[in-house]
Formats: sequence, structure tokens, C-alpha cells
Amino acid sequence: MTPALELVGLSAGYGEVPIVRDFSTRLPPGSITTLIGGNGAGKSTLLRAIYGTNRWFAGQVVYEGQDIHTVDPTERLRRGIAFVPQGRCNFPSMTVAENLKLGCYVLPAKLHRERTDRVVSLFPMLREKWSVAAGNLSGGEQQVLETAMVLVTAPKLLLLDEPSLGLSPKMQGEVFAAVQDIAATGVTVLIVEQNVHGALLISHTAIVMELGRKFMEGPAAAVREDPRIREAYLGGNIKESAGA
Repeated sequence: MTPALELVGLSAGYGEVPIVRDFSTRLPPGSITTLIGGNGAGKSTLLRAIYGTNRWFAGQVVYEGQDIHTVDPTERLRRGIAFVPQGRCNFPSMTVAENLKLGCYVLPAKLHRERTDRVVSLFPMLREKWSVAAGNLSGGEQQVLETAMVLVTAPKLLLLDEPSLGLSPKMQGEVFAAVQDIAATGVTVLIVEQNVHGALLISHTAIVMELGRKFMEGPAAAVREDPRIREAYLGGNIKESAGA
């Protein structure tokens, strides 16, 4: 199967020093992959390198059979790569409807209604909150809105950086359910998530990063059972409860 994304020896970072070093992986279409690693491991830097918002040093970012490391982020978005960065990234004084309209900025006007209706059918909460200012939504609702703002572009590859950060366990569960719904439509998802256990439960593959390099990669269930991973990131013995 042709991968949705292939990274070959990728090194990227900021300034004069690469943070991600010699990183290679392949993401199958429609899969969910979780990136695991401590603070400073290079997870967010890797997502930004795929989206093109930091410095490329070496290697390939192969998307749809083409190396796109020289392609700017706006063009990557047009081609089907969408990025939801860490932290709130909506326009809080604008309504849900207005935020979704802004998400359509790279699309021809004739597609705005169709794409908006599509994400609203995926997330009915958006219609219920249509005229509510984004800043008045709950944290989980804002995360859904921000994800919807990139989904209107009908991405083929979705990059999520800490989507459940700061949310209650209930809201985290809703976000993870939304990620599963998105992947079920055929979108490939690469996620960085502080709730490692919750993310692994919905993922097909897990990649562990240490000091900017790939330390381990394998089926999410197998990585979750690895004693080193359980001790370092899962608190040893854990209960099998979604969102825990």
C-alpha cells in the first residue's frame, strides 16, 4: 500500500541546530499514529516540519509520491495536509459560523457551503452552537471547532498537537472519539498527545521519540505493553479505561 506520508532521514528544527534528526517512518492511509516522548523529544517539531513551518536541514517529506520539503505551508494545506497546533487557535470573539468560514479561506467560494455542511454533519455540536462566540465554548468544544476549521479543507493528512491538553477526562474522551470519527472517513492522523494511554487506545501505530530521534515504532497495542513505555509514560500498572 502506498503510504499517505513517508519521512526519509528527516532532520529539522530552528536556527542553526536540528532538533529532529534522521527521522524515517511511513503512515498508511486512514491510520492513526501517536507520537510519544518526553518534553523536548522533538514531537511538535516533527509535526511542524511536516507542515513546513520550521527549518528543514536534510531528508525527505514525501506526500502523494512527491518530496514537498520546499513547498510552503499554504500550498501544503491546499494539497491536503492540515495542522491543528497546540493551544487555542480559534478567533474567540467570532461565532462558530464565522470561524468555520475563515477555515475555508483556501477554498473556492463555491465549495464553502458543501464543506461546512460536511463538518457540521460530523460534529452536530457545531450547529447547536452556530451563533455562539468561540470564546464562550467549553475547552472540548473549542478543540472540536478548531479541528473542524481545518477539516473544511477536506484534508487527507491531519496533524494534531496535544488536542486534549488541559481538558477534563470527559472532554478528552470526546476529543478522542472525534479523532476516531475523522480517521473513519479515510483521513490519516498523526497525533502528539499528553494523555498517552488515551491516545494509544485509539491508535493503530505508536512512535516513541527520544532526543529528536525515533527510539521505537510498532503497533500501538504492543508499544503500550512494553515495560519500558509503561514505566516511562503510563505510570506502570494502568487500568484499561478510555480517557484515563
